[in-house]
Amino acid sequence: MKPIRLLVVFILLYHTGWGQKKIISGDSLLLIESTLKKINLKPNFTVIPGPVYNSSTQLGFAVIPMVVYNLNKKDTITPPSSTAALFYFDLYGSWMVAAKQNFYWNRNKWRAIITAGYGDLRSKFYGVSQDSVVIGNSTDNYVWMSDRTFLFSATCYRKIAGGFYGGLEYSYGNIYQNGKDSAASERMKRDSVLVGHDIQSMLNPTFVWDNRNNLFWTTKGYYAELNLRNSNTLFLSSRTFFVVEAFVNGYHCLLRKSERLSLAWRFYVQGCWGDVPYNQLANYGETDGFRGYTSGKYVNRSKVNLQAELRYDIWKFIAVSGFIGTGKVFDHLADFGQAVWLPAGGVGIYLNVIPSRNLRAYLNFAVAREDYGVYVGLGQSF
Repeated sequence: MKPIRLLVVFILLYHTGWGQKKIISGDSLLLIESTLKKINLKPNFTVIPGPVYNSSTQLGFAVIPMVVYNLNKKDTITPPSSTAALFYFDLYGSWMVAAKQNFYWNRNKWRAIITAGYGDLRSKFYGVSQDSVVIGNSTDNYVWMSDRTFLFSATCYRKIAGGFYGGLEYSYGNIYQNGKDSAASERMKRDSVLVGHDIQSMLNPTFVWDNRNNLFWTTKGYYAELNLRNSNTLFLSSRTFFVVEAFVNGYHCLLRKSERLSLAWRFYVQGCWGDVPYNQLANYGETDGFRGYTSGKYVNRSKVNLQAELRYDIWKFIAVSGFIGTGKVFDHLADFGQAVWLPAGGVGIYLNVIPSRNLRAYLNFAVAREDYGVYVGLGQSF
């Protein structure tokens, strides 16, 4: 369930594995659709416009129209299905159009997700395997790169037991990647990053555990994912590689008779093997929800991080948070000790934009080693 991990929200979706350059912070689209869950049995239509900020690209703007509906009005257990689109551009020339279809049926035992998108996304390239030093924000440390990309994925899940789901995802990417100019392209080549055309075709087993008490503002339960991404020339890919990504979120209410104070944490690991393309490498601060570091600064074959956030409802419409975390990016396990620790911390505010659904919009400020981040999103930070 990951990709752009949903083509990122949608594309770059967090849920398919392409998504090393998220457009919208967090699983925004998933949370938006979940907001409309079971409002009523009639179709619901909404349009969600707004600015998008990403520290590795530029300030942008996105519009997401969506319609939500029940396939079987007699089935009150199954969440509604949805059809959505994404239109995105930023001030540096990036743009993307995408579509996403979710189907839920048979008393929530089956789920299917189809996503597709096309665009030209531009971002900062700092290099690969620079994880033994702390990198600053000087313009000398990066060049601009471009990905003109078509992405498609189709996933089907079946409930196995309780909150445990298993499924298969097929994902396809047709990517043309290059630097802004010849000097940028040469720098990418020096780091063994492909400049040119690449096909990524993968059949991915994926597993989910979900027993959260609320999708939008969780105070109890766990959410976990295991994604196995296998690209092979037998599937008509340009190269053969394998990626394992896994994370666990935990949520704990800290007051006996109230849910106003809660602790959330996330443990995340990723490893890559084979001829791994740049967009599939472990990129610190992408797909892992770690805040404080510019995307693309620390990229290698493996990463691990742990973060925790304390959340307190000071009023029914406003909550505040403080968070801290650390982690590393490295090549192989033998190199773990040589990689620098990358800690970060910060504060945030959550505004309850739809009180009846307890859906929050958030603003986070994070400070890290020679870096910082400002994050805006919908739902929870993780």
